[in-house]
This record gives sequence, C-alpha cells and structure tokens, in this order.
Amino acid sequence: LPTITSSCNQIDTIYTSPLTRARETLDLLRQSAPSNTLLPSKGSEIVLRNLREIDFYSWENRRKEDIIANYPQEYAAWTVGDPDGLVVDGCHRPLWEVWERAGEVWREIRSSSSSPTTSTRLAASSTEVTDTSRSSSGLEIEYYGNGDGDCDGNDETTATLLVCHGTLGQALLGSAFGLDATIFRRVDFPNCGMAEIVWHEEDEFASVWRWHYPTPTEYGCLRKQLAAGDMISAEM
Repeated sequence: LPTITSSCNQIDTIYTSPLTRARETLDLLRQSAPSNTLLPSKGSEIVLRNLREIDFYSWENRRKEDIIANYPQEYAAWTVGDPDGLVVDGCHRPLWEVWERAGEVWREIRSSSSSPTTSTRLAASSTEVTDTSRSSSGLEIEYYGNGDGDCDGNDETTATLLVCHGTLGQALLGSAFGLDATIFRRVDFPNCGMAEIVWHEEDEFASVWRWHYPTPTEYGCLRKQLAAGDMISAEM
C-alpha cells in the first residue's frame, strides 16, 4: 500500500469481496497504511458480490486430486487457460463467467464515480489460484486523476480501493483493455502482485498499465504486449 499511496494519500471509497479472507486483507491494509494516508472509516466499505473469486460450483471444497481424477480434461483446460474447455457440471463455464463479472464491476464503479477528472489509475494485488478450494484475497486501488500521475492539489482526484481475489484480478486487468477470457494464464499474478492501470474517463478501454509489485515495470499497452506473444508476469 505505501508504494501506491506515495503520490496520492487519500482513498475515498472502498469496495470489498464478501469473502472473509478479503475482509481480513482489508484489515491488514488499514493497519499497514502510512500514517498520512486518509482512509474511509472502518465499516464504511461497500461489499460487492461480483468481487468474489471464480465460481467452481460442485468442484468447490474438493481436493485437487479428486478433480483431476474425475474431470481430467476439464482440469487440464483450467491449467492451460482454455475458457471453452473448462466446463463444470455440464453447463457452467467459470472463466467466461468471471470475465463477465469483471466487466460488470468496471461498469458499476465507473458509472458511480462522480469525479469530473479525466483518467483512472488502478493497482491490483492478487494471488493466483492453485486449488479450487482455496484462494487468497488481494487489493485493487483505483485513482482518478489528470493522467500524469501527479496529485499536487490542483486536480479534483478521487481514489477507490477494491479488495478482491486472484483470478478476478486477471479478469479485471484483461477486461479493462477489452480482452476476453482467452488471455487467461498469459497474465501471471504472483502472490500479492500489484498492477496499475491508466484509464482515461472518456475512453472505452484502458490505455496503459504497469506492475507495481513485486518488480516495478514501465508502462505498456497490454494488447500490444500480448500480441507480441509476451507472457506477462510481475517478476519479469
């Protein structure tokens, strides 16, 4: 959190997943925030159900070995990021569904913002899901500013913090650039990885992004990076 709030020291609104581990992450973030960071009061955060992790339906709370043994083709589709091949209970396609939810999250947050400013910054931290019964929570921070990264008091700037989960973090990043679930696994979110998205308010999609943690990177366009065949990792 200090690396994200170094230039903008106020968060105006917090959205969180309804899952307990996300709420616990938010508590830890409050405890570790720099003393000069202004946060909404505890209990004022907005619980957004669409920020929950990917839905696996009857697979949830089952051992990975059991899933592999009973649904080898479907599990293989999950491991390689095949949204069409990952089918659960004969009718659910979890990757397509989580991407749809990510789009709904963006629409809700952007439509509810009263900021008159011209760009959005987002930082996302999340944990890659390695077991269908467990996933760790993460955070996202969204900055509305003038697009140059400065918060010098001359701009009407608002910041929104989202606390969510790993697979959804990939979906939020991809959908911000208008990319669908076929990019899953090409953007590797490490444990507590943090990214920043620059999204001008008048634009349909985000313009550039970068990793903040664990290894800061330069800004780039996700569409162009993936078109070049890059594997996107915070540890690159």
